[in-house]
Amino acid sequence: MKLRFTTWILISVCCVATLGKAQETADVAYFEMVRVKPGDNEKFEDTLKRHWIWHQKQGETWSYLVWIVDTGKNEGAYEIVSFGHTWKEVDESNALVAGTPPPEEDPEPYHQTMQESYYKYRPELSIDSHAKQPLAIASVTQILLKPETVQDFEIALQRIKQFLSNTGGAPAFSARWYELVTGGDRPQFLLIEEHRDWASFHGSTELDALRNLNRASELPQEIVKSFWQAMRSIYSETWHYRSDLSRFVSGK
Repeated sequence: MKLRFTTWILISVCCVATLGKAQETADVAYFEMVRVKPGDNEKFEDTLKRHWIWHQKQGETWSYLVWIVDTGKNEGAYEIVSFGHTWKEVDESNALVAGTPPPEEDPEPYHQTMQESYYKYRPELSIDSHAKQPLAIASVTQILLKPETVQDFEIALQRIKQFLSNTGGAPAFSARWYELVTGGDRPQFLLIEEHRDWASFHGSTELDALRNLNRASELPQEIVKSFWQAMRSIYSETWHYRSDLSRFVSGK
């Protein structure tokens, strides 16, 4: 069986794609988290490299970026991500890789578990767009919202960023926000921040910076209240990039 698009995700994506044809912006991000069977990491990694060659043979041109989770409940899992697609491209890619790879190019036998998700990039909430070549370390924060507070959360986050911009207090690192479309608990947002190395990370995220500002009472309290009270849970982890396992296609 192929690496991408199990039957249930295909059904979900087709439904979403049909609804989304009206505005084909390249803001779709594909996430796949793979836990490998104990002792099979080397076999999985070797096969994954050959699997990207199989993708090429099928005429599929997506870039796939691979991270390994360093901290948190998913420690040791592989995160396979592809950014910057339209729903039309999702349909086209799925059709190209619909077949089953030969055994030597099929990493699925080494999977213990696998979860696929699709997110939409939210540029109006983000500091900058994603880099074509990832930095070494990523801080990833998953935020689950109360269903009735999504709009309050978005408005508060935009006002906070405007306030930081006006005061010159915006973080120096990138902070990219994604909203879950399918493949997990919703409403959900994902915050991805990249750093050159562990030394430049210091365990500090955009949310940490906001907490520090909040404690200093530098933000209007009604904004602060709307932002934090919209959340029902926050979960963070760190990833490190594996360029040797990634497939990078220029322009994709």
